[in-house]
Amino acid sequence: MLINNCPVCDSLHVTSVFTRDNIPVLQNILMKSYEEACQIARGDLSITQCSDCGFVFNRTFDGDKVVYNSQYENTQSYSTFFEQYLDDLVTDLVTKHGIRNMNVVEVGCGKGLFLKKIVDHGDNVGYGFDPSYIGPEVLQGGKLRFEKRLYDEDCTHIQADAVICRHVIEHISDPVSLLKTIRRALEHSPHAKVFFETPCVDWILDNKVMFDFFYEHNSYFNRQSITRAFHLAGFDIVKVKHIFNGQYLWVEAKVNTSEIQIQQHAEPFINNQAGSKWFAQHERKWRETVVSQLEHYAINGKVAIWGAGAKGVTFLNLIDPGRTYIDCVIDVNPNKIGNFLPGTGHEIIGIEKAAQRGLSTVIVMNPNYFEENTLLIGSNRIDVKLINIEEWSV
Repeated sequence: MLINNCPVCDSLHVTSVFTRDNIPVLQNILMKSYEEACQIARGDLSITQCSDCGFVFNRTFDGDKVVYNSQYENTQSYSTFFEQYLDDLVTDLVTKHGIRNMNVVEVGCGKGLFLKKIVDHGDNVGYGFDPSYIGPEVLQGGKLRFEKRLYDEDCTHIQADAVICRHVIEHISDPVSLLKTIRRALEHSPHAKVFFETPCVDWILDNKVMFDFFYEHNSYFNRQSITRAFHLAGFDIVKVKHIFNGQYLWVEAKVNTSEIQIQQHAEPFINNQAGSKWFAQHERKWRETVVSQLEHYAINGKVAIWGAGAKGVTFLNLIDPGRTYIDCVIDVNPNKIGNFLPGTGHEIIGIEKAAQRGLSTVIVMNPNYFEENTLLIGSNRIDVKLINIEEWSV
């Protein structure tokens, strides 16, 4: 079904940015064999931008194709860089925002790792909600509880002091509806602090990260569109800032019952036309340039990429669907090692096996991890050249 109206502000003033056909619908699912990886369900990507609020979305998204189950694996905390990032975020919440001795709800808690940190560090009580959660329902003597369902108006009995939702809203095709559901759940918790984290579409557009649009994410926000969505759902924005070296937006909000004030706070959108047009006009040229660079690296030996997450999956499905240029994918997540990349079937290996593959060049998919990966290569005495993809001239 084609989405004609902006899912946030309902505007009909939407413009196509670019389209891609027949791409994997899941990027972070474990594929046990090459054959299974190549047979993954596929869908079409039609990235579209609202001219009124700036919201970016996939207008051909089909939610029935995206099923999150026990095979879904997106744990990032095996990276020391990301683990430190999470610890810093928890420290900031506890010390600067006073999330201590409180009832904390996490919407879309995954495996509950972040919520556990919040409970431990701030002596809080945690309630995790996620239909795909796997694990004990009660931990730490009852201070940590999980429910395999959505957080909604049936949860008003929980006196929530803080609600945290990290990297969920970008997976939702109707983000305002999600926010309204959370607002209704807070009917008896009007003073709750609300925190959201989501990728920043302006970072993707400004840095021309062609492989940061993928099927799992059907909602992409900038400062203006996330502000509009929260206001329409009945929240006041306290602050919106960029974190994770600009890649993420961090939203701080609170419940607001004044509809008039909500409308007055709507923030105008300044269109990032240069970034949007680049994607529309240069995808073919970008692919040709990347392939040329890969052919150059291959002169010295086998080439790998580092990162079996969404960026790596999207990059290889765009550039190397036939496994012509890239030998394998390196990742530090032990749950992914030995599996195969969705769509292309590239094998995922651990750092300890990199030396056995005869690699000469490794391309780091996310610049945030370049320093960490450099240290891992050095400590394992692996003689390869690391390439920071951010430095590529495309």
